[in-house]
Amino acid sequence: MVNQFGGALGQDGADAAFVIICTFIVFTMQSGFGLLESGMVSRKSEANVMVKNMMDVTIGGIAYWFVGYGLSYGPNDKPSTAMSGEGFFIVDVDQNGPNAYVYISFIFQLSFATAATTIVSGCVAERIKLGPYIIFAILNTGLIYPIPCRWVWVEGGWLYGKVHDFAGSCVVHMAGGASALAGSLLLGPRLGRFTGKGKIPMASPTNLVLGTFFLWWGWIGFNSGAAFAVTGNKWRNIGRVATVTMNGAMGGGASVVLLNVLLSKKRGYFCDIGEFCAGILGGLVSITGGVNVFHPWEGLLIGFIGGLVTIGFERLLDKLKIDDPVGCFAVHWGAGLWAMIATGFFAEMNGKNDRKNGVFRGGNGETLGWNILCCIVISAWHFFLGGMVFGALRLVVGIRLSEEDEIKGSDAVEHGILEYSGTTALGKRVEPVLEFGKMNDASV
Repeated sequence: MVNQFGGALGQDGADAAFVIICTFIVFTMQSGFGLLESGMVSRKSEANVMVKNMMDVTIGGIAYWFVGYGLSYGPNDKPSTAMSGEGFFIVDVDQNGPNAYVYISFIFQLSFATAATTIVSGCVAERIKLGPYIIFAILNTGLIYPIPCRWVWVEGGWLYGKVHDFAGSCVVHMAGGASALAGSLLLGPRLGRFTGKGKIPMASPTNLVLGTFFLWWGWIGFNSGAAFAVTGNKWRNIGRVATVTMNGAMGGGASVVLLNVLLSKKRGYFCDIGEFCAGILGGLVSITGGVNVFHPWEGLLIGFIGGLVTIGFERLLDKLKIDDPVGCFAVHWGAGLWAMIATGFFAEMNGKNDRKNGVFRGGNGETLGWNILCCIVISAWHFFLGGMVFGALRLVVGIRLSEEDEIKGSDAVEHGILEYSGTTALGKRVEPVLEFGKMNDASV
C-alpha cells in the first residue's frame, strides 16, 4: 500500500515537502532559460527575451491554473478521459479533504508546463512581436501542452503504461521543440542571419554559461521530483536518478569538448562556448526520458551521444537556413528524440527478463516501438497546433516586427529601453541613445 504520492503510508507530509522543494529547484530553470537566451541573442533584444520567460509563467501560468491542469490531471473516472481530463479546473480543492494533494501536484506540474512553452521563446527571439507571443503562450500552456501530457503521464491516458518517458524528454522537450520549429518557419530568419557573415554576435557569453548552470541545477530537481515521492523505497532510485542526471550532462559536455578539439586547428580557437553549453543541455535532455531506468555509465554514454546529436541538428538547421537563435530545436527536439530511442535500447525496468526492457536488456522492442510512436504523435500535435496558432496570428494581427523595428531591436520597440552601442545584423553602426526612449538617427 502506498500514499497519494506513491510513497509510504502515513508519510504524505514528507513526500509533499520533497515535491515542493523540487518545485523550488525546477522553478529556477526559468531563470536559466532567461539567462541563456538573453546571452545568445544580440544585445538589442536581450531584455525582451527575458520578459518572454516571465510572461510564460505569469500569463501562461494563469491559463494553466484555469484549464490546463484540469485537462491533464482531472479525474479519470470516465471513459472519455483517456484523451483529456474533465475536472480540477480553476484549481481550488478542500485542503482538509482527500484531494489536498492536488495543490502539490499543480505547483510541480505548472513548472513543467511553463518550461515547455519557454522552449519556444528562444527559437522565435528577436523578430516576433510580444503581443502575439503572449497569445501563443496562453494557448500553448493552457490548451495545447496539457492534453498529450495526460496521454502519457495519467492513468487511463491512451499511452499510459506503454510509453516510458519518466521526466519529459518527449512530453516536455520534444513538444516545445516541435512548436518552436513551427514558429521559426512561419517567422523566417532574422535580418542578416543567412546573408553576409551570417553569424549574429551574442549579447553575453557569460549569461549563456551562467544560464546553463542554472538549468543544470534545475534539472536535478526536474528529474528527481518526477518520482513524486521519497519515502518507502523511493529514495533508493532517486539517488541514482540524480547521479544519472549529472552523468548525462557531463557526457554531453565532454563529447562537444572532444569535437571542438578536433576542429580547433581549422577554426583557430579551442572551444566554442555556444556549442559547449548546447552539448551539456543536449546530454541532460537525452537522459531525462529514461533517467530512472539507466545505470550511471549508460547515462554518461547516452549523454555523450546526445551532445553530438544536438550539434548535428544545429548544423542541419543551418544548412536548411532555419533560424533558431538559441538552438532550441536541436537541444530539445533533437536530443529528446535520441532520449526516447535510447530508453528503448537501454532501459532496465523490473529485472533482466522484463519484456518492456530495452532491446539491449533483453526486451522485445515493445518500449522502443511505443516510444517512437509517442515521438511522432506528440511532435505532430505540437507542430501542427503550434503552427495553426502562429499562422492564424500572422494573418490576423501579424507576428513579425517590421524591418525597421527589427533593426532597432525588441528592447527599444517593445520596452522603450535605451539602445546599445555596437553593430546590427545588417552591419549598420548603432550609436548610444541620447535620450531615454528615443532612437539616435544613426541607429536606424
